[in-house]
Amino acid sequence: MKRRIVVAGMAIVLSLAGCKAAVERPSGEAASEEGGWTAAPRIRAVEQQREGLVVRGEASPGARVVLRGGPDTAYAAAADVAGRFELRIAALETAMVLIPEVQIGQDSTPGRERLLVADEGRLAALLMEGGASRRLSAGPALDSIDGDGRGLVASGRAATGTQVQIALEGGPEASVSVDDGGRWIMALPSTADRPVTVTVNGVAFAYPGPANRESLDRVERVGEGWRMTRALSSAARQTSWFPDA
Repeated sequence: MKRRIVVAGMAIVLSLAGCKAAVERPSGEAASEEGGWTAAPRIRAVEQQREGLVVRGEASPGARVVLRGGPDTAYAAAADVAGRFELRIAALETAMVLIPEVQIGQDSTPGRERLLVADEGRLAALLMEGGASRRLSAGPALDSIDGDGRGLVASGRAATGTQVQIALEGGPEASVSVDDGGRWIMALPSTADRPVTVTVNGVAFAYPGPANRESLDRVERVGEGWRMTRALSSAARQTSWFPDA
């Protein structure tokens, strides 16, 4: 089967300033052919449209950005002179994880984020290795729960400057402040990565726990939400669960 590549936008060729001295390669960035650095793409928003999805973000001006969904599927566009890019994705029949890459010549370097798209595009979120997921689509009081096999982290969005009330298994409530970006993150105290009911601002959510070994690296429908448990290494696992909006 031939690889399907969808290209959007006009190619722009820019020269990057060279770096003459030997330096350590920054994490998540790729060296250009001239010896400079090109930042890995950052996804900022995903918009659902009738024909599919529009993914918007930032990269180095003129960089070629690719969202790769496997050996046979990729979507590509060039960032404009301001570093903004826009990728159009056809309607997806199945849930998918897309890897953002920046291309320099024949080489490509993946970014650290992974874009998860499910429920025909109604769920879009960035999977963050070793950190809380960042939901981009509309969500309930709780955006996601992430677990590493030992503990859990809950995160979501609310009005800036407010307090969010969180309780476990009907226990006492704890509060967390919403930051200037309208987001909050809270490590759930004394809670192993297991099925547990988390209440956020009075609304209960049943986290299903991590997937078994046979379901690793699959986006699957579990309970009232979507789950993915991915292998970060031979020993490390991370589960991300997104309740329905």
